[in-house]
Amino acid sequence: MEDHYVRAHTAEGSDLILMRLRDAIAELAGLDGMQVHRSHWVAAAAVAGVERKPDGKLVLVLRDGRRVPVSRSHAAAVREAGWVDKAGP
Repeated sequence: MEDHYVRAHTAEGSDLILMRLRDAIAELAGLDGMQVHRSHWVAAAAVAGVERKPDGKLVLVLRDGRRVPVSRSHAAAVREAGWVDKAGP
């Protein structure tokens, strides 16, 4: 997030939008996804897998190869959503 801008990544590309993340998340209500970090909201369909770092923290691996950190405060929701089951061997 860059000040009051949100960088949105989609299959069509990436755009910088003048909007607070909180407001962007409200606009996404009803879509299958969640906030996984104070600076990241991820669509469920974008998640290819989950990695666990040596310190135990989770990192989402997205279908485009990007890695997104999962904060401790959002880790339980990620597990409850079944995203951790997408973790590779």
